[in-house]
Parts: sequence; structure tokens; C-alpha cells
Amino acid sequence: MRTPRDEIAESTALGEVYLARLRRRQLRLSLLALVAFGGLIGALPLILYAIPETRTQVLGVPLGILLVVIPPYPLFLAIGWLHQRRADALDEDFRRVVGGGG
Repeated sequence: MRTPRDEIAESTALGEVYLARLRRRQLRLSLLALVAFGGLIGALPLILYAIPETRTQVLGVPLGILLVVIPPYPLFLAIGWLHQRRADALDEDFRRVVGGGG
């Protein structure tokens, strides 16, 4: 009996299905991270424009500048950390399917 690993190694049609499924899942995950990142970056100017209080000064620096500089970085780290965790889980699932073990 042929294993999924054999199918992939020999580039059979079934092996291509396994690889295409992995690529689709990785692409979906990457697009989700991109949308989250882009949504965060895209929302910042809208928030600054919509809330007039962001034009006030804190320690001589406009509050809007502080909101653009400080809060996004922990969110970027969180998006990256979640993306990496999920990508590792996808890779582990793929290894388990093709018989690579854990």
C-alpha cells in the first residue's frame, strides 16, 4: 500500500492534492494575517480623523502621534505570534497526514 509520503515523493496526482491542500491552507492563513495587519494600519488614520480629541497635546506631542506610534506594536506582535502558532499547527497536521510522525 502506498503512503501519502510516497505519493508526494513521486509527484503523483494524489501527492499534488496533498500539497495543494497545504498551500491553500497556508495561503488562507497568510491572507487572514495580512487583512488583520492592513485593517489595523488602515484604521489608524480614520480613527485620528474621526476623534477630534486626538489633536490635543500630551507632553508637547500630539496625542494622535502617540496613538500611531505606541499601541500598534503589541498588536503586530500578537498577529505575528498567532500566525506563527497556526502555521506550525498546519505543518504538524501535514506531517501527521504524510506519516512523518510528531
